[in-house]
Amino acid sequence: MTTVFHRLWPALKTSLVIIIAGWSPGVYSESEVTDVRFWYGPDKTRLVLELTSAATYRVFSLENPERVVIDIDQGRLDQGVELANNAGGLVANIRSGRPEPGIFRIVLDVRGKLGIHAFLLNPSGAYPHRLVVDLLPGENGGEAHSAQLDLREEDYLVVIDPGHGGEDPGAIGGSGAYEKDVALGIARRLKRIINWDGRMRAILTRADDYYVSLRRRVEFSMERNADLFLSVHADAAQRKSAEGASVYILSTDGASSEMGKWLAQRENAADLAGGVDIGQQDPSLQKTLLDMGLDWKIRESYDLGLALLGSLEQVGGLHSRTVGRAGFAVLKAVDIPAVLIETGFMTNPAEEQALQQELTQERIAGAIYRGLSAYCDEDERCPPRTRNENIYVVAPGDSLALIAARLGVSVADLKRENPNRARALQIGQKLKVPL
Repeated sequence: MTTVFHRLWPALKTSLVIIIAGWSPGVYSESEVTDVRFWYGPDKTRLVLELTSAATYRVFSLENPERVVIDIDQGRLDQGVELANNAGGLVANIRSGRPEPGIFRIVLDVRGKLGIHAFLLNPSGAYPHRLVVDLLPGENGGEAHSAQLDLREEDYLVVIDPGHGGEDPGAIGGSGAYEKDVALGIARRLKRIINWDGRMRAILTRADDYYVSLRRRVEFSMERNADLFLSVHADAAQRKSAEGASVYILSTDGASSEMGKWLAQRENAADLAGGVDIGQQDPSLQKTLLDMGLDWKIRESYDLGLALLGSLEQVGGLHSRTVGRAGFAVLKAVDIPAVLIETGFMTNPAEEQALQQELTQERIAGAIYRGLSAYCDEDERCPPRTRNENIYVVAPGDSLALIAARLGVSVADLKRENPNRARALQIGQKLKVPL
């Protein structure tokens, strides 16, 4: 390392901003970079390097022009890996080289001054050793807050949490479909339905394919004083025949079933797959709330879970007709009614195929909304209904098929109820809802 810095010192003494060094004691063998991935979130750009073994590394930034440099001792790039095609987000260009024998260097040309957080992850599940480099807007390296949202104090705020994302695909179906994509698709549709209706307000913990830690999902909800928390997932099981939707709430004294126990263990390990520096974990995730608040939260969560199960049963089968209980970390530190919804099984070939389809996702989102609205009717904090439930107002992007799926009716019934409708739907057009 001394040789590297003597060689670079003329440039470094005026332009060095930050150095992050990491090592694995006793590891000196060559480490090959077998994959390079970028993930672009609203508050950071993440670079993930997959390695064949642990490695010593250094990450530092240079000015004029702005660059981030990653040096890996005894490293090299796998022959099939392309760097140039991976740039994006805060990274304008990426290249590699060897400043001296025994050091493999990756240089990121970045867009402005950035904070850096780098750490090495040990193998986990299907993942090998990974070097994770987070690039954060600003120079202090602190995590930036999401964009300010136009929220009002009087809003009945529902936080929708699409499970997994980015490095963590969640359950993977037999044909290769990812739980993270299904969860995001349903969550986006649910948000759209809620916000178009106007009675409640919905926001997402993640709006695209990037990873959000369990801690950050909790913080996101509490910072915004949310009224409800819905975590959307798609299940996995050892039996391919397992099918149907389930709803879970927090348990403080063990899981209500072996499936719930296994599921909670899998979901709570998501940070290992998603790539979180264990040293930065918040111990509050391991704490429970005060008894009085916890009792209220679990009671309200149970009522919400029952309402959701009732509506989900109308559009498809249920895996369990009772609200399950398990120790989900993402539900633990949220001091509001919170549920985790498993919309189906990625490991069931038929459900994996269906869950990827637009109409299935719309049907599930519509069912979740109807259950949510039924719960809202009984919650004194929630605004009363202001529109005629027998009338549907056409929203942007609607089609008869999507409307029918959302309402849980058939297209034929929708046409029959509206014989005089215009051939082309118009935004704001009112349609009678089949009873």
